[in-house]
Amino acid sequence: MPEAPQDMVDEDELADLDELCTRLAESPPLAGHDVALLAPSDPPPVDLAGALESALARPAGTSPLRELARNRRTVAIITSDATRATPSQALIGPVMEALAHAGIGDDAVDVVIGVGAHRPATGDEIRRLLGGKWADRLRVTNHDARADDLVQIGHTARGVPLLLNRRVATADLRIAFGQVEPHEFAGFTGGRKAILPSVSGYESIVRNHALDMLTAPTARPGVLDGNPIHEEMLAAARLARLDFIVNVALDRESRPIAVAAGEPDQAHRQLVDFLRRHFGVTAPARAPAVIVTGVGRPLDINLYQTIKALVGIEPLLDRGHGTAPPPVVVLLSRCWDGAGSAEMFEPFEQARAQLDDEAPDAVRGADARSQAVLESLQSGYTIEKDESYYIARVTPKCRAVVACCPGVSDERLRLLGWEPAAGSQAAVSRALELSREATGAPASAAPGHDEASGLVVLCPRAQRALFA
Repeated sequence: MPEAPQDMVDEDELADLDELCTRLAESPPLAGHDVALLAPSDPPPVDLAGALESALARPAGTSPLRELARNRRTVAIITSDATRATPSQALIGPVMEALAHAGIGDDAVDVVIGVGAHRPATGDEIRRLLGGKWADRLRVTNHDARADDLVQIGHTARGVPLLLNRRVATADLRIAFGQVEPHEFAGFTGGRKAILPSVSGYESIVRNHALDMLTAPTARPGVLDGNPIHEEMLAAARLARLDFIVNVALDRESRPIAVAAGEPDQAHRQLVDFLRRHFGVTAPARAPAVIVTGVGRPLDINLYQTIKALVGIEPLLDRGHGTAPPPVVVLLSRCWDGAGSAEMFEPFEQARAQLDDEAPDAVRGADARSQAVLESLQSGYTIEKDESYYIARVTPKCRAVVACCPGVSDERLRLLGWEPAAGSQAAVSRALELSREATGAPASAAPGHDEASGLVVLCPRAQRALFA
């Protein structure tokens, strides 16, 4: 359930983040400022039905699905939950048609919602994901990472036991739907992630997402080669014998721009290569004074998913610009389903107790708070504290984080060391004020198009960008 919301915040204004950033560029707080909009240039959308037909007829690295399914008795289809925009409703019909051509009926098919270790999808969400027709006709279950009947199918190269959803483990044919976009530590979403974490056991997931894995230099957005998290996910998909995937790449409006199907690694790599060609963004040479970002729909469901935007802008924070102060970051997200995790806050509660630091100033003590959080994670890490790590890693790189997240209480945001704001324009105004304070300029100073005024970067859906 959502927490007590921030006061006087219009959640509707945050619903379309791209449009909001366009409006903010022309809003009174930014009048006279140099503003740069950083976002991938989306290729034109494709006709999903036609692209899917072609992908299924000529899959990457394997036989067409209707041939692959011959002589199989049972099928498990793994699909994403409500935090992903995977168009499962449009994918499932053609896939079921291919299965029917191979003699497989509806009663032989299980659809498993791959929620990983997160909350189950609701009945309404399942109907939206699959459509009423298929939600009613097929057996649909949520994966439970703590279920008693998980099947251990082996160990990864690190000796991690791979526990798998029983319906998936016992099926004769395993198919997965997914969306491919940059991911904060797996490099990219989609493909092999349909097994680990989506339908794996809690122990398997927490070992894959462990702190020593997250801190690997190659566990970064856009990086697959040498990324230990990706490599273990890929090994798990092979161990689980994931047979066939249907993955899509989407534009900022969740329209399909590419489709790939076939052998999991090869089909996934097709879309990874496509995104690398199209999602590259050149970082500005000039130091930003303020960065405005957010994840947009559907990731703006909660704060846990929203952290992806902070990781997305980290390359801008890491560039360094001589003596320029760190930028102030504005984080915009509806978080209409609340925080999304209680575990995420526990290290910050422990840090507050340790430091006796309950001051509302979002800047004071940021380094000490983050260090205390990182120390807490060393001894008490659980799966949803991965985003605690990212908050603690990224926040000290900012002059401040001003958060407009209506579904999360002000108290929770302050606990993270952030400053709550009632509305997007109020957040931007406050960020500009904090930036002027950092440079020693008077709060009443008028902006101008010069180095002193600083650059304001609008970076909606920063998790989609691959910064050069």
